[in-house]
Amino acid sequence: MKSRTLKWLALILGFVCLANLVWLGTSTLRIHNDSPETMSDVAYTVCDVRYEVRDLAPKESVFRILDACGDDTLKVHVREAEVCQTYIEGELYHIDARIVSANRIHCSYDDLFSTLLIKKVLF
Repeated sequence: MKSRTLKWLALILGFVCLANLVWLGTSTLRIHNDSPETMSDVAYTVCDVRYEVRDLAPKESVFRILDACGDDTLKVHVREAEVCQTYIEGELYHIDARIVSANRIHCSYDDLFSTLLIKKVLF
């Protein structure tokens, strides 16, 4: 029984480590709608490509792994307005975009040492 428990613990620990290694090799974006209204036409542009997200209800969020294209500028759009713009690299940048209103978004980023995948995705 004890060896079976140790095998399961090793498997879970291995999965967590592997997931965090993948996390370290990517840049990500999480868009939160912190406003009291549904935000329509939410999108982002990275690597010169515009990606439509969808309408976001209040307190709803989406999570995306960004394409790697080297140094670039990430832009978040709400209703055709370019509201947030921040520098990113192909890896190690994890951007949080919090929609406050249709014309105001707070963008911040975490680097390699300030976040881990499991914490970021689950919370």
